[in-house]
Amino acid sequence: MISKSFYAHHSAFGAFSSFVIGKCGKGGGVVLNDVRPPENNVYIGYKRDGVISLLPFIKDDTKNAEEEFTGEVSTSKKEKNIKIFGEDEIERELCWASDTWTAGDFKFSIITPFGYVKDPSVMNGDEKKLALAPVIFVQLTMDNTDSDKDAEMIFGFEGPKRILSELTDGKYLGGVYGRKYGFAIKKSDDVRELSRLDILTSWANDNYQNHGLGRAPSLIFKVPRGEKRTYTVALATYQSGVITTGIDAEFYYTSVFKSLEEVLSFGLDNQDYYLNLAKERDEELKKSGLNEYRQFLLAHAAHSYYASTELLKRDDGMPLWVVNEGEYIMINTFDLTVDHVFWEMRFHPWTITNTLDLYYEKYSYRDQAGLAFTHDMGVADGFSKEGYSSYELPNLTGCFSYMTHEELLNWVLTGSVYAIKINDKEWLKKNMGVFEDCFDSLVARDKNNDGIMDVDSSRCETGSEITTYDSLDESLGQARNNLYLGVKTWAAYVMLHGLFKENDLSEKAEKALEKARQAANTIVAKFDEENQYIPAVFENGNTSRIIPAVEALVYPYVVGYTDFVSEDGVFGGLIKALKKHVMTIMKPGICIDEVSGGWKLSSTSKNTWNSKIFLCQYVIKDVLNIDFGDKEIEWDKVHAMWQQVSCSEDCATDQVNSDTGTPRGSRLYPRLVTSVLWMK
Repeated sequence: MISKSFYAHHSAFGAFSSFVIGKCGKGGGVVLNDVRPPENNVYIGYKRDGVISLLPFIKDDTKNAEEEFTGEVSTSKKEKNIKIFGEDEIERELCWASDTWTAGDFKFSIITPFGYVKDPSVMNGDEKKLALAPVIFVQLTMDNTDSDKDAEMIFGFEGPKRILSELTDGKYLGGVYGRKYGFAIKKSDDVRELSRLDILTSWANDNYQNHGLGRAPSLIFKVPRGEKRTYTVALATYQSGVITTGIDAEFYYTSVFKSLEEVLSFGLDNQDYYLNLAKERDEELKKSGLNEYRQFLLAHAAHSYYASTELLKRDDGMPLWVVNEGEYIMINTFDLTVDHVFWEMRFHPWTITNTLDLYYEKYSYRDQAGLAFTHDMGVADGFSKEGYSSYELPNLTGCFSYMTHEELLNWVLTGSVYAIKINDKEWLKKNMGVFEDCFDSLVARDKNNDGIMDVDSSRCETGSEITTYDSLDESLGQARNNLYLGVKTWAAYVMLHGLFKENDLSEKAEKALEKARQAANTIVAKFDEENQYIPAVFENGNTSRIIPAVEALVYPYVVGYTDFVSEDGVFGGLIKALKKHVMTIMKPGICIDEVSGGWKLSSTSKNTWNSKIFLCQYVIKDVLNIDFGDKEIEWDKVHAMWQQVSCSEDCATDQVNSDTGTPRGSRLYPRLVTSVLWMK
């Protein structure tokens, strides 16, 4: 690791909760319905021969909690000998389903199992419990075989208020915060609970009398001299009742578990299943053949993706899938959905159609050109009124304007990738009319018949449309006559051609192919032969050069339409032009940052997005067959450094400054799972 000091999320599938730690000198803890790191002290370590040794996740150990009650400074404070491990004394390994710190004889792991998840509507009761339990695990190991001193380990953190044994008749030990979250282990003579106002002083002085005012209920584990011990603790969350507005929905897991204690009990009873599932994921990543930086980037992305997920249950009993937009907490932002499709195809493809169906049901509208879709479905568990997003406003030309054309493309591309890859004929039959409406709407937005968008939605009023790259300059932010959006429109026509052809809509299929030809011809005609690139915007003499010109080639490629992205295929001219474009721009001072050596999406903006870098890396190497050799691992190292160092307080972060890697926005973000494309 370039750095071991960075936050990471640790979350269960669809629970919209996280245990967040990892930044040295900072606290952590559990966060519900959000993704921002808490700032509570976290106590993880051991005591041996009178010395307490802790991982560096304590923010403040100078305060005396008892003085807050007495108002007097204590003159008889008991001694405590505490060592906080420095970053240079720790090894850290972030894997796909685990995060492990090792300091000498001590090892601590957070285990977040995940895997393939079926649609809950076709699961039986036992399957639902295993798949949807909002539980993760921590493991503490100490090798005391070479010591002649007994030792103890500790796990606890500020936030919980009560020891668990009081609520379970002593069957389980641990700590809980109300009925919402907690941690547990089965009762054992080798484990005890400890809760005090000043827990470290009490532990240092072997004072194990519990106090109801304790601020960090903890577990203390025995490790006898000459032995090696490992203890596994379950950590769970539970939020009951309707938690949304606009659309009433509860967490789905509340239909199979009745309480926090039941989740904890189930997790402990089935810990071997979950630990083996996590081990399977970790081994899968390690055997992937990816270099160490890409393995880290994919693991880090997965942790933040699941932190943002929410599986709900509507009044009619049907599941409702939500991926929240990182720090912004917008619901199912459509320009993230289209990028999550590659991850979700691998692990839970039913979530794709769940989102697409809800978009058509409640978050579609009609403007002057036809069918359209909103940018998102609301924010912070508050679903927007039908036909409107939380983001979009009229009369703007930049950030927060409408993304009508792009979101229309996103429904087409996401839906076609799913339908073709999964071969879900039933879903496709029900939605073929939607694809046809989308096609007609796309055509109506091309007033001059050049294959690309030149008509802004009437919802913009006096404004104009933007793209998902809302915070970049016009090279990627402007929708009209934009190279990025032009190629994406071409890709949508190619996908529609395939769908129509395979479903006996020959007239529509031929028309879609003709629109794809128009788009390709327009783009190729803009190729600057002298300078060997295609300008980012086809107006006002724009000379910006962008990497995402190639982004949308991924969609035909992943569904097997390889002829359409081949130099020898029907669109060979477009592919050849894009390859020349890439070879021209992937140089320092253009789209390789001269300071950091990392990728710049646009030659005219330092604002670069990791999720799109990963996607375009895949396209350039696997689709266009351009191999940059040893430069690839150099770039990967820079991009890993951005996450581990520059964005160390923000978990996986999308938007960064290309020269420093410092965050510009989109912190704590799920979209970096585009990196799953690297997996073969």
